[in-house]
Amino acid sequence: MKRYRQDAVSAAVLVAVDALSLLAALLISHFQRLWLDRFSYFNDYEGHWERFAFGGLLFVLELLIFYSFGLYSRRNDFWEETRKLFLGIFYLFIFISAYVFMTKTSEQYSRAMVVLIFVNAAWLLPLGRVGAKKLLYRLGWWQKPALIVGEELQVQHLKRQLGLNRYLGYVPMESADEEAIVFIATRGMPVETLEKLIAKYKKRYSDVVLIPYLHHLSFANAEIIDLRIGQISMINLQNQLFRTKNIVMKTAAETAAVLLILPLFLPLYALIALWIRSDSRGPVLFLQRRLGKDGKVFDCYKFRTMYSGSDALLDTYLQEHPEEIGYYERYHKYRNDPRITRAGYWLRKFSLDELPQVFNILKGEMSLIGPRPYMVGEKEKLGDDVDTILHVKPGITGFWQIKGRNELSFSERVELDVWYIQNWSLWLDFIIFIKTFEVLATRRGAR
Repeated sequence: MKRYRQDAVSAAVLVAVDALSLLAALLISHFQRLWLDRFSYFNDYEGHWERFAFGGLLFVLELLIFYSFGLYSRRNDFWEETRKLFLGIFYLFIFISAYVFMTKTSEQYSRAMVVLIFVNAAWLLPLGRVGAKKLLYRLGWWQKPALIVGEELQVQHLKRQLGLNRYLGYVPMESADEEAIVFIATRGMPVETLEKLIAKYKKRYSDVVLIPYLHHLSFANAEIIDLRIGQISMINLQNQLFRTKNIVMKTAAETAAVLLILPLFLPLYALIALWIRSDSRGPVLFLQRRLGKDGKVFDCYKFRTMYSGSDALLDTYLQEHPEEIGYYERYHKYRNDPRITRAGYWLRKFSLDELPQVFNILKGEMSLIGPRPYMVGEKEKLGDDVDTILHVKPGITGFWQIKGRNELSFSERVELDVWYIQNWSLWLDFIIFIKTFEVLATRRGAR
């Protein structure tokens, strides 16, 4: 009963925070719209911001849509919850647009104001929920005891992950009461043992969660086929980037994004080019042969970060530091490469040397997000995963760049690239794109 009260309070707080976020979106949009009135094109706003609450319909629809998505009853991590919030905001936009159309009142509403409301709601709603859940967690209302059973290494790994993710609010316990949630880590567990554990915990706990032993697969995009009469459930798993419609969707979205951001980057390109030329002799760009889609070799554009004709420097360095040879075999990078220029050090530190690869995207040789382009000599080292990785275009940034960058071994990078291809979604690309800036800003994993 105590847990029920805490869940009810948490849900009520989240409802209130969501409503306040929408109200804040209305007010911020109102002032932004007033500022736009200084331009002659925007002349259809009368200053009545309360009209855009549509008599409270905006808040009622928000509650119903978010409730149907389980945003007040289920626990999701930040990115999954944000995806549902964005989807809910989109549906809200469609419903409001339909309402204005059916009531024939479109002349009474500023279109710019409507767009601003939903743009502001898109960042205020997630931000409000982050703050609310942090406060609720500190007060103990957003903490739910979690019992984790399974093989010891998996149990410890899950405890660490759950402990770091306070947004979920699960608190690992050695023992828990009937209001807890049970996680069963199934990897390496015999079927008979698993069935006994499920039967044991289902008698006492309302929530029993299975952690699949297929750790290299995500079930987020899986199709569940349930034959209820036959008491059989099937899971249809697909390589997401092997499907034509997904490739077309990804290409269209990335091309549009590149065309939008390219004009903003051109001044930066010019400044970097001047920096490179003033720092050392040689060309601004460096072309390197890399493996592309279907194993086709292409010239990958990069800003030059090394001294021209510096192979002799590397030979001398390796003779003096033979331990670097073993390091390169594991990570395919040197810890202290003597060939790197002063400008090149900083360009690599913030991955700015990769920016010219935007032109590889426009040429159809690369993607914005995908497996990093492997060097020609690394093809054999890809092993059994070579066909999967070379089935798609390489990307400027990718999954392993946000998971550890240079801290990962070559085999770990390959594993993450394969996982990305098999479990791709447009939302996953969005997360990688956003978190790439976080990684670059914090320089996490950079060398």
